[in-house]
Amino acid sequence: MQSTPRKVILDVDTGSDDAIAIIMADLSPDIDLLGVCAVNGNQPLCYTLENTLRIVELLGAQDRIPVVKGMDVPLVKELNPGRLHQPMTPTTQYDDQGRKICYHPKEFDLPKATLQPVDENFIPWYIRTIKSCPEKVTLVPVGPLTNIAMVLRADPTVVENIEEIVIMGGGHTERNSTAAAEFNIWKDPEAAEIVLTCGAKVVLVPLDATHKASTRLEEAQLYRDLHTPVGEMVAQLIEIRTRAYNLLQPLQEPDLCPIHDALCVAYVIDPSVLPGLLHTRVDVDISGGFADGQTIVDTRKLHNLPDNCWVALDADRDKFNQMLLDICARYSR
Repeated sequence: MQSTPRKVILDVDTGSDDAIAIIMADLSPDIDLLGVCAVNGNQPLCYTLENTLRIVELLGAQDRIPVVKGMDVPLVKELNPGRLHQPMTPTTQYDDQGRKICYHPKEFDLPKATLQPVDENFIPWYIRTIKSCPEKVTLVPVGPLTNIAMVLRADPTVVENIEEIVIMGGGHTERNSTAAAEFNIWKDPEAAEIVLTCGAKVVLVPLDATHKASTRLEEAQLYRDLHTPVGEMVAQLIEIRTRAYNLLQPLQEPDLCPIHDALCVAYVIDPSVLPGLLHTRVDVDISGGFADGQTIVDTRKLHNLPDNCWVALDADRDKFNQMLLDICARYSR
């Protein structure tokens, strides 16, 4: 894939798909994972951080992957009572076998982490890590963009040493949290607008692409057949996500689930997994109204503002799933 491993920082709100993204990034020989920073998102920061630490320990990566504690609130949203529309948050539901349905459990069914996060504020950690790296660094934020926006506001010159920013978020024709918005962008739309317009190369991987790369329930058995802790964990997460999608957010056919965040990692390893990227203008609605958090993808031939983003509207499902399986098979401990 890559001639030399790419320097990568993951920024996560670790639920089920973030966990698989961390596993994929750590096990890939094409990625040098410089660190993982947790952010408030699918769950409060105390849970997303703990889940991140547990996954790093599952990988036996305590000595090679720094885990950093990021922001516990969005830039603006929770301070603005004028924001009217909450995302769709289903009440607790159970499937026909009595199993609780939840995309992002508060805590994974893994031993409580003994690893501690880095004893440094995330902003200077990011700036130091990016600027001291002899090669340009790729940022892969797969949760709300609060941490990245804070870093860019603190020191805009870090852009000079960023290879690209690969974002899981947004939707052109697909949405999940509101009629207009995908969750990661909706959670902190001001942060998303800051990142999209920062001047770095930005690749946006929205729901349009991640849904097309969905994993089939039957493929969970392939991971279980690896007979490793990582294989078992990925199999369980695929099953959890599939049950949740079948009940709460059905896709075009049953027993499919997108592993959104891992698709961004797959792109970093092999960009051909996202064919036909569209170079265009993307902005975020920050009005606080019905369209709050909407990613506005300008599909016109002539734009009012400069192009700032490469947008993935398609994905190679078979390539993605084979990549993920092959990389998980590399685990040995």
